[in-house]
Amino acid sequence: MIWLLAVIGIPILVVLMLFFSMADDFWQLIRLRLDLSRIFGDLIHVLFIVGIGIVAEVFSIFMLIKDVL
Repeated sequence: MIWLLAVIGIPILVVLMLFFSMADDFWQLIRLRLDLSRIFGDLIHVLFIVGIGIVAEVFSIFMLIKDVL
């Protein structure tokens, strides 16, 4: 049961983390005050969050399948 919750919860958590990490940049982009160095710095953070989310999701799906079988 815990793995089913993890499979459902991890994507939600990753999306929330990405939303809150990009909220400040979104307003800077609308006001046209965003510099390129900040975009590339945030890109690294976004890729890191997505990568950790993918690893956690694959592990959770593997454990869910292992428990079912």
